[in-house]
This record gives sequence, C-alpha cells and structure tokens, in this order.
Amino acid sequence: MAETPDWTYSVPRHAEAERIITALCGGSPPANACFAALDAHGWNALEAIAVRTRTANLLHRHIADNRLGVPALIGARLGDLYRRQSLYGLEQRLVLGRVAELLDSRGIANVALKGAALAFTVYPQPAMRPLRDIDVLVPSDRAAEAHYLLQQNGFSRAPWAKEYGTEFNHQLPELVSDRHNVTVEIHHRIYSRGWEGDAAICAMLMETAQSVTAGGKTCHLSAPLANLMHLTVHATLHNCFDNGPLTISDVHRLWHHPDLDRHLAVEMADRLSLGRPLALLLAIARTAGPLSLPPWLEARIENAKAFVPTAMEAMFQIPAEVEQRALFRRLNIEQAGTGPLAAMAKMLQPDPQKLAEIAGSSSNDHRRWSAYPAWAWRRGRNYLAAAGNRDLRAAADRDARMLAWLRKND
Repeated sequence: MAETPDWTYSVPRHAEAERIITALCGGSPPANACFAALDAHGWNALEAIAVRTRTANLLHRHIADNRLGVPALIGARLGDLYRRQSLYGLEQRLVLGRVAELLDSRGIANVALKGAALAFTVYPQPAMRPLRDIDVLVPSDRAAEAHYLLQQNGFSRAPWAKEYGTEFNHQLPELVSDRHNVTVEIHHRIYSRGWEGDAAICAMLMETAQSVTAGGKTCHLSAPLANLMHLTVHATLHNCFDNGPLTISDVHRLWHHPDLDRHLAVEMADRLSLGRPLALLLAIARTAGPLSLPPWLEARIENAKAFVPTAMEAMFQIPAEVEQRALFRRLNIEQAGTGPLAAMAKMLQPDPQKLAEIAGSSSNDHRRWSAYPAWAWRRGRNYLAAAGNRDLRAAADRDARMLAWLRKND
C-alpha cells in the first residue's frame, strides 16, 4: 500500500481547507460555493491536508456524489487514491479473516479494534475509513504465542519493526502478510502508558466482540460501546488529538449507531474515568455537525466547550512539529507536578526502548546505551526547535492544560 506522499507533509495549514474537512467529518458538508471559491493554492492545501489526515476519501466521495468542479489533476489524484485504498481494503478484509481463523484455531480470543470495526460496519465503503494497519487485541498472556503463530503461517516481521516484547508497548512488533502486504499489529492492551482503565476496556472489548464474515472467514469486531470507549481514550489521553479529524467522523457514526445505548455509554465513561474525554469528543463532534444529545448531557458538553479550539487545532497540527510539541507538552506536565528542575532531569532520562530502537537491540540489552549520544542529540534538536517557536510552545501549553482537565474526574 502506498504511503502518504511526502509532499503533503510540507504543505502548511490552511483555515478554509480545515473548515471544509471538519464539516465533511461532521456530516455537514459545506455549500458548493465554498469549493467554487477555492483558488489554486486553496485546492492544493485541501488535497494535501485531506491526504495527510486520511480524510481524502471522504472528500473524494463528496466531490463525486455532488459532481463538484475540481482541478483536473487533483480530481484524478483523489480518484486514484480512492480506487487504490478500496482495493487495499479488500485485501485487509482477507487478512483480517485469515488472522481470526489462525487465532481461533488455537483458542486464542481475539477482536479487531477501532478502525477495522468502523470501516467494515459503519461506513458505506471501507475506503471512506482507510486503515493504516489491522489492530487485533488478544489476551496478554497469549500475545507472544499469537505473534509467533502468525509468523509461522504467512506473516513476517515488518522491515521497520523494532525489537521488544510485552514489557514495553501495548502491541508487539508489526507483522506483514507475505501474500497481501497488509500490516497487522497484535495488541495485548490498548494503552501504552499504564492507564488504570486498560484492563476493564480490554475485557469489555473481548466480552462484547461481534462475529461477522470477512474474506469468507469468521472474524470478531469490537462492538459499538466498547469501540467508543476505546476511541475516546485513544484520541484524548493517548494521542492528545494528534490522530486527526477522522476521529470526528468516527464519533458521529458510533454515537448514532442503532445498537449504542447512549445513557450506558456515558455511565461507562464515568466508570472508566473517561467522562470528561467523552464530553469533549462529543462537544467537538457537535461543533463539526448535527449531533443528537440528550438534555441531561448538555451541562457536561458546555463544560467541555472551552477546550474545543485547542483539540481542533491539535487535530490539524503540522506533522513536522508533532514530536516537538509533544516534548514541550510533557515538559509542561512534569513541571506542574514536580517542578522545573525535576522535569528537565526526567527529560534527559531516555526510555530503554527508545535507546534500543536506535541501537537496533532489545530494550534489556546493555548495548542499547551505545545509542545515548544519538538519542540526546535528537532530544536536544527537538527541544531547541520547539524552544525557538513561540507559537508551538503556546500550543503545547494549551495541550498540557487540556490534558490536565481531561484527567480529572467530575
């Protein structure tokens, strides 16, 4: 599957393009006149931002369905991307079915997470919800077995995969289908930073999984309620909204799913300390387009509205600044908790896995320390770049304040 073209990453932000994409994700397409008013620069920005935020196929469907005028080259590229991702989606279905078949044959419980369940159930066409890879959750005590099983049956380590086990991440190193070139990630939890609600969501995902047919095989997809909880923690606490505006479309479709008990969804979010994150996601989704909310939820949405601009800005941040912004966000959070000197000291303590990734070793191999100079240089480079960018530092500060609010319980 072709990666996002490099040139899209260099295109700066564009307010009108972002408004159009937000409206499309919110199910409230802008008037045709908004497209007609775009000049060449605006069209280029709209295409680039849509491609890098994985909303290009939503844009293509709207243009095609409404027969809108579009520059010929851009229209051709959008159409080609849609066709390629439609074909890739078919291959992903085949791989998903094969993975489930293999795991089921060994009695390993499994459920496909987030994007797969969304793409293959709530979107009219899977290409409208493109997947980078297929994420499959298995019990933590059988994750290594599942990972090995796939490698013995047509899957290989991805060329870019690092060397680590269940001690580091929420997933094991990426695998690629030898036949279809589809990436698969075996997850043993859903959150990588020791979040206390992880076990409960994992259990819910497993216990409520829905079986469907994919690629002629039975596979197991996360149910709407469990998927909404997973999406909530993933978009907010895990990624601080840098996974992009496609989340808005996901929330709209899940919230309006006929099988979702909305009252239970709010109760479950409260139980998992996700009340504020869910409220903010719903506030963002309603800003983007019509969203039916019960009156008893209005007060929560109103409290979350103050952080909608910060979250929306984070969804469209420039890719080149993501790592730098995250660095200063973490530094701000640490300073608030331990003071500036302790925060700086922690910033200079590398995660063992980060060193291992650079050194090409495992995280428990002492040779990982040979990578410390390279790690420190990269950390210093990002720090200096961020320190010299006043707008980025201000955005990181807003992110930190938003995360502090999200982590509190009402």
